[in-house]
Amino acid sequence: MSVLALGCAVQEPAFYEGTWVVTKAYQPGISAHSKEQAAHFLGSSVTYTPQSAKLDQHVCQSPVYKSEKLKVDDFQSSYKVSIQELGFSNERVTQVTLTCEDGEFSLGSLMLFQENTHAYTLVDGTFFKLEKTL
Repeated sequence: MSVLALGCAVQEPAFYEGTWVVTKAYQPGISAHSKEQAAHFLGSSVTYTPQSAKLDQHVCQSPVYKSEKLKVDDFQSSYKVSIQELGFSNERVTQVTLTCEDGEFSLGSLMLFQENTHAYTLVDGTFFKLEKTL
């Protein structure tokens, strides 16, 4: 008698999947927010899953995620800030953009991430540091 073992391929979640909390606001240049307005975002959370995204109090059904690696020069010219100011190393930064069929949201719709360093979301010129929860 032969026994056939069938394995199921388990797909690891994307690095950005999970719940992230805003812990700090960084305003390197011109921002649409005052320091007091930026402070209102502290403690907000964003949750990314393949089926939905919860961006603070807004829910995005059927999210579409696009991930791309940015070279240091491209990052600095796009965001007008050096990667060192945000605590990133001199390696590529991953940019994840989120689009929703049911509208656009600011908090969490763009994530800037570098493995084993930091993650940020950008809202109107203010970089909000994200920390992943367990």
